[in-house]
Amino acid sequence: MTRKLDEPRDVIAKWEVQLRKGVLEFIILLSLNEHEQYGFELISGIAERAAINVPEGTLYPLLLRLQKEELISSRLAKGDGGAPRKYYTLTPQGRGLLQAMIPTWSKLTISVDRLLHGAAV
Repeated sequence: MTRKLDEPRDVIAKWEVQLRKGVLEFIILLSLNEHEQYGFELISGIAERAAINVPEGTLYPLLLRLQKEELISSRLAKGDGGAPRKYYTLTPQGRGLLQAMIPTWSKLTISVDRLLHGAAV
């Protein structure tokens, strides 16, 4: 019995999901480094600036994990419509981690770009 190979677009779609999940923590830390934000603001900003759609079901568990790891903190504040919003901000530990992640990200993107364009690494 042979296994049918996945369609190339299915393989790419699965790969894109895994790639986004792998960099989402970094993207959130980068976004919160700019200023304090609430969840929907994070989702909208990431979609607008990075063209990455982040489902709420992905974002909020990640924010909770980052908070448990003391990389971000949150506070409740009254929103525009009167309903309270949870605002997230980086902690000093989160800022330190982000600063440590940036050189690794830069090195990775440069290396992948070199491979993509056929240059020696």
